[in-house]
Formats: sequence, structure tokens, C-alpha cells
Amino acid sequence: MNAPNNQRIYFQNMDILRFVAAYMIVILHCFFGWKSYFGNPAFITSRTSPELYNKIESSVNNFTIGVDIFFIISGFLITYLLLAEYDRNGKVDVLKFYIRRAFRIWPLYFFMILLAPLLTYFFFEQSPGYLYHFLFAGNFDIINQGTKSVATDHLWSICIEEHFYLVCPLLIAFVPVKKLPSALLTIIFISILFRAYAATHIENYGDVLYLHTLSRIDVLALGSLFGYLYYQKKLEFNHSLPIRLIIYSIFILIFINVDYNECGTFFTATMKKYVFVLFIAYWMGNFLFNSDAVFAVNKFNILHLFGKVTYGIYMFNPLIVYLFLELYKKYSFQNFPVFLLLVHLALALITALSYRFFELPFLQLKEKYAIIKTNEKIETSEVLAENILSQEIVPGIKL
Repeated sequence: MNAPNNQRIYFQNMDILRFVAAYMIVILHCFFGWKSYFGNPAFITSRTSPELYNKIESSVNNFTIGVDIFFIISGFLITYLLLAEYDRNGKVDVLKFYIRRAFRIWPLYFFMILLAPLLTYFFFEQSPGYLYHFLFAGNFDIINQGTKSVATDHLWSICIEEHFYLVCPLLIAFVPVKKLPSALLTIIFISILFRAYAATHIENYGDVLYLHTLSRIDVLALGSLFGYLYYQKKLEFNHSLPIRLIIYSIFILIFINVDYNECGTFFTATMKKYVFVLFIAYWMGNFLFNSDAVFAVNKFNILHLFGKVTYGIYMFNPLIVYLFLELYKKYSFQNFPVFLLLVHLALALITALSYRFFELPFLQLKEKYAIIKTNEKIETSEVLAENILSQEIVPGIKL
């Protein structure tokens, strides 16, 4: 491998992918949160046929794949950066890796856990398993006890990422680089075996497939394999436009017609997810690395700014959606478009404040332990806003 120079490793449009993934989760929570309180949104049903509405609902339900997009991104970036560190220094500083992840993940994670008692008191929620969540095992608590608090229920995915972060640097530090693909494929194979076991031996295994670390860690491993192959220059995205359009069209047809979460058969429980995930990974690779991509974003734009605060978007959106639904219920007000607008405005404000005044100090500490500099160059919100204003808001589109 060629050792990288001292310049920052910057995948410019990765922030946009983060925003897309986060926004899918926001829409998912808004749509089905509203449905659980007030039924199907009349604003949509009154303007669509029953058949079209069913397509819309099933497609929004598939937005759960936004979590897997996050997993692919995380696996890719972590592996690429650790390989760059190993290539430059001949080793991986595992302790510094853990410190960097702690400064990035822990502050907002534990803040959400601390919010749970307030919700328990004011909204009569159940108390989550605090010890489980403090030990990053909240996904197992939900499997065993069910969902309890809107402040913590969505933290299961953070727990799974933390489990992978324990393993990934050790693999790159101690497994010969050429054998890394075999190690990652072994993780994927173990995940398939676990889901096969769950589908055949566990009653009502749906929550296990959705929340268990062994069931979901394979997508992080796939992202890691993606990062390895791209770093080794063994992965290229150079198919012709007709080929890409055919692949994208096939995926769109699958996405709107196949339930990503359905797991009632052995195949759908064990292998169906890879059809979706591999299509998603192919699209992501073309968006990031194909110079002839249909939508090539060539300039810094407002989506990059949103992409920098996606951790806050993911963490705060269930709470904001829940609070607005409770207000709507209390005052018997049902207007879905206004609900969406209020959620988005509140989410934008809270995540901006969180990033500027809560997350940023920890990110500055994280930067001190960075061995390979990344696009996480620490900038204040004022500098980011100035960068936005100096650029065109509408990105350059290369057709």
C-alpha cells in the first residue's frame, strides 16, 4: 500500500450520504409516529389512491435501511483510516482509536440516557434498563424487555456500532492485512449462521433479527470490506451509464415492492438483506467515487453542513417527534404538513445548538488524538456558515 501524505483524508460527499441516511430515519419516525397516534395521514390518503398509498407506506417503511447506510459508512471509514494509519506507522494505536470514538459517541449518547428519567416522570414512560444502556448493551435490554423510553429506544444501533468498534481496530492491528478480508467474511458468515439459528430455534425472532449484535454486525463488516478493497485499489466504479441506470432501476423496483423488514421465511430472515445492502453499497460507491456519476456534487453546499450534524439529527429526532405528537394529541390538532414543518424546524435548531455548544468541544478533544487527519476538521458553526454562504447553495450537477 502507498502511505498517504500528511493531508487530510476527505471524502467530500460522505457528509451528504450521512444526511440522506439520517433524513430517512426522520421521515420514518414522523410517518409511523403519526400513524400510531392518528392513523394514516389524511393529507396523503386524500390525494392518493389506496394502491398508491400502500406503495408510499411500504417504501417509507423500508427507510429503516437508513441505519444500514450508517453502518456501511462507519465500517468503510473506520477501516480505511485504520489501514492508512497502519500503512504510515506500521501499527495501529488501538487505545487512541477508542479514545477518539469515545469523544465522538459518548457525550451525546449518555446525555440521551440522562433524559430518560425526565420523560419517565413527565410522560409516564417506563424506565429503561439503565445499566444495560450504560454498558452499551441496550439492544439486548430491548430484545428481552421491549421498548420503554423514546430517549433510549433508538440507541440500540449505537450499541451495535460500539461492539464493532471494539473488534475492528484489533483485527487491523493483529491480523495480517492480506487476511483481513477473510476475517471480515468470517464475521459475515457467523452473522448468517446466527440469523439461521434464530429463524429456526427462537420463537418470535423478529426483534432478535432486528436488534441483536450478531444479526446486524455483518453490514458493518461489509462496509469494512468495502473500505479495505477501496484502499487497496481493488474496487472501482466505472460502469457505463446504461449499466448503472439498469442496476438503479432494478433496485428501485425492489425497494418499492419488497418489504425490507419482513423475515417470515428462512431466506428472508437470512439472506434477503444483502440484496438491498449490496445495491445500496453500489450506489454509494458510484456517488462517492465515480467521476461520471449521474449526480456528482462538485461544490460544498448546504447538505454538507447538514451532514456534519447527522449524529444529533439521529439522536434527537425520536424525542422531538414524540413531544410534538403528544402536543397534537393534547390539543386535538391534526395537521400532518404542519407537524412535519414543526419537527424539522425544531430538529434543525436543537441539532445546531447541540453541535455548536455540546459536541464541538469534545470533537476538539478528539482531534488531539487523531493520527490520520480526516474531513472531521474542527470548525465552528460560524466558519461552516461562512463556507456555505461563499458557495452556491445548489450543488453543481454533472450529467
